[in-house]
Amino acid sequence: MRSLALGKILGIKIELHWSFLLVIFFILISVAVVKPQAFIPTTMVFFFLFLSVFLHELTHSVVSLTRGIKVLKIVLLPIGGVALTDELPDKPKDEFLISISGPLFNFLVVFLVLTSASLASLPFPWHIFTESFSVSEFENAIYTYPLFAIFYVNLILGAFNLFLPALPLDGGRVLRSLLSMKLGYLKATKLVTMLSGFVSVLLFFVGVFAGSLLLVVIAAFIFFGAKEEERIIEAKEMIKHIRIEDLLDKKPIILEASIPLALAVEELLSENRLACLVDLGNNRYAIFDLNELPEGADLRVPLARYARYAEPIDVHTAADKVLERFLTRGYSLIPVFASGQLVGAISLEALENAYRLAKIKRMLQSSFRQR
Repeated sequence: MRSLALGKILGIKIELHWSFLLVIFFILISVAVVKPQAFIPTTMVFFFLFLSVFLHELTHSVVSLTRGIKVLKIVLLPIGGVALTDELPDKPKDEFLISISGPLFNFLVVFLVLTSASLASLPFPWHIFTESFSVSEFENAIYTYPLFAIFYVNLILGAFNLFLPALPLDGGRVLRSLLSMKLGYLKATKLVTMLSGFVSVLLFFVGVFAGSLLLVVIAAFIFFGAKEEERIIEAKEMIKHIRIEDLLDKKPIILEASIPLALAVEELLSENRLACLVDLGNNRYAIFDLNELPEGADLRVPLARYARYAEPIDVHTAADKVLERFLTRGYSLIPVFASGQLVGAISLEALENAYRLAKIKRMLQSSFRQR
């Protein structure tokens, strides 16, 4: 199921993940059935949550752009959002500024709400901060006072992201950026990943005992997200000295964009390949991947219908930067150029194999040293 495209801002695609829609639909329907009088206030709170998450991620993206990192799209999720960039920040300072900017925006909103409510005497439940109150009174304050709802949503969003020192949350990235200034990126990532595992286990048990499915989901998100982050950073570190020329497929399958899809599929299957380059003319190439072919695709249409343009890379590009391109763009194959001309293609599989071999070599070298 695809995300819902909402448009573009500053050249950045904005998408709403299907799970966000599912959660909103489930909760609003439940409220409409159980407590219909709370339907409109609940919808209002969800709108503030959606807007706050969006602006949080947009702030990350704007700072990324100022650091020279292109942002491809923002995907809004039920537990936050993800800004997909063209590359990962290499400098600790860049990662620090990008990571901390989102929570700081939320805290700025909190400050502005409190200041405006105080100076302009706007409706706001100040008694929440001075008196003892029940859970029902607190919920009533969120539903009754829009300013308090904005205050609460941004306070939780900013605090949760910044003060929980776990990857892939902002707090984990901020901590890693600070540690990497002394320890290096890989060691810092490993340390924060260990801490993330502890945090995820703690959140899991708190969620189980408190009966909070959301905390359990967040715990799983942190655990698997941190492990994947560590794997990516380790892979980048191990392959960064590998030359792309050594992994190049110098004779990739290249098909014309106008041929029927059926012929393209037949050609790939006969060669035991999953992907090929598609010649778009004018020295431009797209990628056709059988894994991305939707069920029920019309085999009579031109191949170009199911191919997507791929930005080429230079043959001298560092292998770790090529891996980033695969991860951020979702490519399985990338055309490789030298002096403006196609010299072959590099596949994600080739990079993954290079990473595995480098990992085995390092393990064997460590074993020999211990002997």
